[in-house]
Amino acid sequence: MIRDTARTAALTSFLFEHDILATGLNYPVVPKGDEEIRFQICANHTDQDIDYVLSVLARFD
Repeated sequence: MIRDTARTAALTSFLFEHDILATGLNYPVVPKGDEEIRFQICANHTDQDIDYVLSVLARFD
């Protein structure tokens, strides 16, 4: 959970800039203070795909 609307939006944009599609969930979809990012992983994602997402997340400030 991110727990901040602006930071959720910033992370979603950051991921998109790095060719990663993720959905930011903000109020009123979730209660205020429970903002989060949702990823959908499927069977044809590789270990390298997951490692790439994790490396991009690690660079988010």
